[in-house]
Amino acid sequence: MNRPLESPVRLGRSGAAKHAVTIVPELRSYRYEPKPCRLSAMQTLVLQLVCCGLADKEIAYLLGVASATVKAHMSRAIRDMGLFRRHQLVRYVFENGLFDPETAQAEILRRRAA
Repeated sequence: MNRPLESPVRLGRSGAAKHAVTIVPELRSYRYEPKPCRLSAMQTLVLQLVCCGLADKEIAYLLGVASATVKAHMSRAIRDMGLFRRHQLVRYVFENGLFDPETAQAEILRRRAA
């Protein structure tokens, strides 16, 4: 049973709608007020690879580090910039033109060949 996003509902056991749930205000509750900061070289590299759509485990494999290390770099960058979610950091990178797809792809290919 598909429902449009404008009117999502929570269904009970019987399948009848109990009450409507509003999703949009929940998404807007996370502030998006990034403060520019200086990222380390490794944080920048991890962020570039995340923007390419790679998962944490794929990034960890390419860089030769543990998955927890990748998560730590992302968490530190998110915290330093005053953000709350990973997607906010990716949004900031794309909005400010900090993502260079050619450089990121070249880095991926170079590390896969090694």
